[in-house]
Amino acid sequence: MLLKTIKGRHSILLILMPVVIVLLWMGTLLHSESLTAGQNQMPLYELLLFLTGGNNFVLNLIACLLLILIAYGMVRLNEQYIFIRQRTDLPAFVFALIATGTVSLGGMHPSLFAAFLLFLSVDRVFKIYQGTATLSNSFDAGFLVGLASLFYLFAGVYIFWFWMALAVLGYLRGKEILAGLTGFIVPVFFVVAWYIWNDNLTELLNTIRNLFSSKNSLGVVSVFQYSYWGILGFLVILSSLYMLNVYEEKKISSRKYFIILLSFFLVSALSFVFFKGAGVEQYFISIIPVTYIASHYFVFQKHSWIGEFLFYILVISSILIHFIG
Repeated sequence: MLLKTIKGRHSILLILMPVVIVLLWMGTLLHSESLTAGQNQMPLYELLLFLTGGNNFVLNLIACLLLILIAYGMVRLNEQYIFIRQRTDLPAFVFALIATGTVSLGGMHPSLFAAFLLFLSVDRVFKIYQGTATLSNSFDAGFLVGLASLFYLFAGVYIFWFWMALAVLGYLRGKEILAGLTGFIVPVFFVVAWYIWNDNLTELLNTIRNLFSSKNSLGVVSVFQYSYWGILGFLVILSSLYMLNVYEEKKISSRKYFIILLSFFLVSALSFVFFKGAGVEQYFISIIPVTYIASHYFVFQKHSWIGEFLFYILVISSILIHFIG
């Protein structure tokens, strides 16, 4: 009954969404700690640290706001492009649950800002399919990826995802590729120029080198956290298989959006595997496609009792992990 109640269109759910996220992150807000202590970060994140005075409580409030904005954006994006062919607030609720489900990522991390910017780039990529202002949207998508990489270095690999998305949409043409690449280069160029102007380019290069070479450690991860990730992993596989099963029944646009989201997830997974410096913080980025694919499964699963059962497991485990994780 809980899933049937939530998966519809209910404005009260969106009103309560910030409350849900704040409650699930209450421990983080009350006991603010830095997730990047002792390590230099990319320039825009260092600027954020300067502007906030490195105050962990303020940083975590900003992180909480970013989660809320992404959660609301999940609903708006679906309403605009109808990836899930039903008006539903469920993606916002699912995102709120899983975004706060990794206890070791309680707080601000550069990857969270990158996730927000990459989420906006997904919107621009989807707009390209509409066939209007393809060059402008390609530039914007590349620009957002470049901006994200100035917060979190490994977000830069999503320029390859952008080119993959162009191929899926049928716009892998020289003009769109160049527009996206130009957009990516613009913010990077200005930041590099600033460092050269101030004669400290070496500092930036050392930061990049250290971020690449430093081995990310998960720290002490409890068996309950691994169990939670196992539940999410099972849900991702099940939801993806379900989507593939009904793939031919979908509109062409929905098929393309699904492939783009799936490739987004795969880029995140491959980054974690191939880059020594990319760690568990990739979680913030990877859950963007996971939210949509899982929400699609919950909305259209034909055996309602299975969907209800899995949804209850997700909700209960997402709450319990904050007490036992």
